[in-house]
Amino acid sequence: MESPSDLRPLDGDEYTIATPENVTFDFQIAGIGSRFIGALIDTFLIVLLLFLLNILLGVALSAVSENGGGGTGFPGQPGSVTGLVIALYALINFGLFWGYYLVFELGWQGQTPGKRLAGTRVVKLDGSGPGFLEVAIRNLVRLVDFLPVAYALGFVTMFFNRNVRRLGDFAAGTLVIRQPDTVRLDALAQPTLRKATPAADAILPDTRTIRRLSGDDYQLICALLDRQARGRANPALTLRLAHAIAAELETPLPGPTWRDAHQFLYSVAAAYRQAAGPP
Repeated sequence: MESPSDLRPLDGDEYTIATPENVTFDFQIAGIGSRFIGALIDTFLIVLLLFLLNILLGVALSAVSENGGGGTGFPGQPGSVTGLVIALYALINFGLFWGYYLVFELGWQGQTPGKRLAGTRVVKLDGSGPGFLEVAIRNLVRLVDFLPVAYALGFVTMFFNRNVRRLGDFAAGTLVIRQPDTVRLDALAQPTLRKATPAADAILPDTRTIRRLSGDDYQLICALLDRQARGRANPALTLRLAHAIAAELETPLPGPTWRDAHQFLYSVAAAYRQAAGPP
């Protein structure tokens, strides 16, 4: 696996990863604006959940009070039921505040509702999705990034480093990237939606050669492109599949990067659909 020293920024907006096999793929770094929008949405949702939780607490305490409150018999001390409700409230409050990012970033492969709406995603420095340790560390350090108020220290840190990483990202070895645009599988056969580059067009095989691909090969290409578009496939897998398909078609790839491999697979899928004709 590549080390952080293998990473280099391109034009301040892209991050390129060079693998030991001399294959590279890059990501578009999420800017401060998109990260701010995502954080604002997540903060709003957390505040909304806490507000609803406080309403439920008031309703629960009112119901307990009307039913006697489970009193202890000592003035000024809450009843046992009241104490249990307050303890449960404190536990859920803690879980909402700390568990929101942990649950979503683990369950949604580096995304929260705010990040999903803002079109961003958390990844490790090697391009793979974050694990429990990375998510836990970056969100524990969130308290420091928040200081002295409203993520002030975090925004200052992001502003003065070229990869827009806050302190939590430095501690966890992560960065936030832009989510690739979604590509529908039925759009693969329509070049007007995404035109292949001249290099990709030039290396596409003829109809007889493209028929070497089986239906399973085509479905595999489509499945990987769809997962890649949703940020759920490692770009290295795209490169490996592109090399395998190119070898099967006896066709060279247009270039060594992940983008070249992605465009090649996209064009091969479109050519396969065109050769297969209308259903």
